[in-house]
Amino acid sequence: MVSPLLQVEDLAIEFETRGRPVRVVDGVGFVLEPGKSLGIVGESGCGKSVTALSLVGLLPQSSAQIVSGRAVFMGRDLLELGEAELQKVRGGQIGFVFQEPMTSLNPVFTIGDQVAEAVRAHRRLGLTAARAEAIELLARVRIAAPEQRMRDYPHQMSGGMRQRVMIAMALAGQPKLLIADEPTTALDVTIQLQIIDLLDELRRDLGMALIIITHDLGVIGETADEVAVMYMGSIVERTRVARLFEDPQHPYTIGLLASMPVMSSGKGPLTAIEGSVPPPGLELSGCRFAARCPLADRRCRETRPPLAAIAEDHAVACWKAPLERLAA
Repeated sequence: MVSPLLQVEDLAIEFETRGRPVRVVDGVGFVLEPGKSLGIVGESGCGKSVTALSLVGLLPQSSAQIVSGRAVFMGRDLLELGEAELQKVRGGQIGFVFQEPMTSLNPVFTIGDQVAEAVRAHRRLGLTAARAEAIELLARVRIAAPEQRMRDYPHQMSGGMRQRVMIAMALAGQPKLLIADEPTTALDVTIQLQIIDLLDELRRDLGMALIIITHDLGVIGETADEVAVMYMGSIVERTRVARLFEDPQHPYTIGLLASMPVMSSGKGPLTAIEGSVPPPGLELSGCRFAARCPLADRRCRETRPPLAAIAEDHAVACWKAPLERLAA
């Protein structure tokens, strides 16, 4: 058996809101093998980005607290590392691509200076060697004429080009794991496809693992080997991507798939999931999706279902699973 690169267990995170703790991530767990890709999907506010930020120590210390869990990466629990050790991991062994490159890049420094600085921060190279490596990284992420682009400032580049620069910077430390948080946000469809294809190509060529966080199941279908579907801070379904599309088992997952234009086959209006997500901090004794679920009964509303295996590679948090796919 291949040893996991990353194993997250029972991760729970709370934020201090109006003087009281609000749990935004509750019992999240998954395993990622070397060279594999995991997609974490869910609507805004479900806790997927918070989960990723917790792995590299980027949660706001003033308001966030990890209350339980482990995140063992290459034999070390990331949640127990001090800031000095985390800085070596962050950007080095774990690269991170943020969802808004314009706010992540410094507007007063050239692209070349910023990529070269990322290289020098994690590798013992002089300035000349670091700049040469920066040019190679820009070429690797498919930026044409990288020598010339080194002199550009962020505002001189398109959104897609800036995202490529962020990916190049994330690769500067030669990471074993790349985390991409909503990497296609605010990009047009054509550029989205290019970025997704690039990430998948880099994963295969460099042999690194990839976690891609998105609200778009279409993105997951193009890049991930496995997928974890999150709702209100918890994983409600986890399986291989092909199985998820062929045989989704959680009513929330089924609703997400039915709301995709490609899945609706152009037959009338898109299907919407009825109701809305409960507000953060609302105490619910049963399944958090029960109020919106067409299959929910008294048990669902009173007792929360655990994430349980229904097959060797398929786990679902639903009392009704396994079930037949709901009609769209």
